[in-house]
Amino acid sequence: MSAAPRRDCDVLIAGGGAVGSALACALGELPLDVVLVEAQQVQLLAQPSFDARVTALANGSQQILSGLSLWRDLAGYVESIRSIHISERGRFGAARIEAREEHVPALGYTVENQTLGRVLWERLQRSARLTVLAPAKVVALTQEPDHAEVTVERGGATEIVRAKLVVAADGVRSAVRAALGVATAEDDYGQRAVVFNCSTEARLDGRAFERFSGRGPIALLPLTGGRGAVIWTLPEGDADGIAALPADAFRAELQTAFGQRLGRFTRIGERHLYPLARVASEAIHGPRAVLIGDAALRLHPVAGQGFNLALRDIATLAEVIADATGVPTDVGAAELLERYAAWRAADRQRVSSFTHGLIQLFGESVPGMGLGRGLGLMAFDLLPGAKALLARQTMGKAGRLPRLARGLPLVS
Repeated sequence: MSAAPRRDCDVLIAGGGAVGSALACALGELPLDVVLVEAQQVQLLAQPSFDARVTALANGSQQILSGLSLWRDLAGYVESIRSIHISERGRFGAARIEAREEHVPALGYTVENQTLGRVLWERLQRSARLTVLAPAKVVALTQEPDHAEVTVERGGATEIVRAKLVVAADGVRSAVRAALGVATAEDDYGQRAVVFNCSTEARLDGRAFERFSGRGPIALLPLTGGRGAVIWTLPEGDADGIAALPADAFRAELQTAFGQRLGRFTRIGERHLYPLARVASEAIHGPRAVLIGDAALRLHPVAGQGFNLALRDIATLAEVIADATGVPTDVGAAELLERYAAWRAADRQRVSSFTHGLIQLFGESVPGMGLGRGLGLMAFDLLPGAKALLARQTMGKAGRLPRLARGLPLVS
């Protein structure tokens, strides 16, 4: 029986979704051989529709995508978020963050996932030193002192890829993380997100809302074409029943929870349900391997921070590797991965605590807490320093930033 074929590379990325593809684009700036393993068939994406899923991009993420020369291809397909309004249904007090007060053109942007995926894949097709294996999956991984040996299954056959570094970008239930033996800590919120697009009587016109209701938070983001994207968090026991309501009854429930700030909800798109939990890996690197995106930390969607955190993972990892590739180097060396992990620790902790804290604060029904939250929001809105701090967090500008997030090129 013949041995499985073998190929060598500098970096193997497991997962070709937005996170893995963006990392492959960043590494395409460097003199490295990269293999990207993706479970789905690579093909042209479907045409846009009213129900297209979307991603919220922070201001800092726009800087990263610009630094990778990707923004110019996305710019015609994004909607700007120029203000964020945070309030609690039935309580006084609100907080408002305005782009003009932060001296930026937008606090963030929304883009349809299929557009983001198309732009990333079009770029990858021009990467001379990238090999894409798809549809394929990682089925085994062993670590040697000077490389990792990855068994990839594709089309019923297997092949061996020897990589100096393996990057797990394969999501919250990462097969690579499991193969590495990295444990996770999970906070199950006992909630599900109902996700759908909508139209409202009053146009959103660049306004985003974070509305905390008695059942759970409602995030409403502006989309292209006058649409809005809604993420409505509900208790597990209520979510299935509410999501399955007839259109008029569902619209009435939503209207009651959100209020009349935008008038009537005039159209409700197809609804999707997702369980919610914070899943944190107990380590984000090991011998010859590193975890990024949801494989490292899966967040509650209340503040829309997940993909933005992943882009900072990507920008930081690419910078650490770029700074080491000026001389003959080992991109999977332990000291390099330790440098990356140390750099990312504070940001990951800050964002994780921020989103978790919001859920705990606004999910608490202890008597008197509502009054305290209302006073807090009102005081927050009157304190420019506090608003600037939250704005920096929301825009992905807090803490030590990699070059790409500061508007600088990865390689000078």
